[in-house]
Amino acid sequence: MSQSANQPRKVVPAQLGFFAIYNPSLGTTDETLENQIVYYSSKLSQGDGARPRVHRDTKSTQDALREQNNERLRQIGLAQGMVEFGRSFSDGKSVDTIETEKSRIILHELEAGWWILAVS
Repeated sequence: MSQSANQPRKVVPAQLGFFAIYNPSLGTTDETLENQIVYYSSKLSQGDGARPRVHRDTKSTQDALREQNNERLRQIGLAQGMVEFGRSFSDGKSVDTIETEKSRIILHELEAGWWILAVS
């Protein structure tokens, strides 16, 4: 037997990429779309240096904040699309988990219209 077969496997725990709570009924127009997001946290915004420093209202800071907001809206929009797409194949029931090669997406409707989205 090879030496690698005798060595124990290293288990790498899942890490949360981002976590969000949203309600689609809170923002029904393009202007109020970001109102759907009640809570959003990502590992990028947890102090690893990816968060822009706000010293002055510079154009680069505004661009970085706009990009973060756009990323949040993309993630929430993608989740909503997956839920609606899944419902069309399952008699109106929503999808709970989506697994890809690189991530696991967990969607859960706590109450009617209130969703939790966690991505690892």
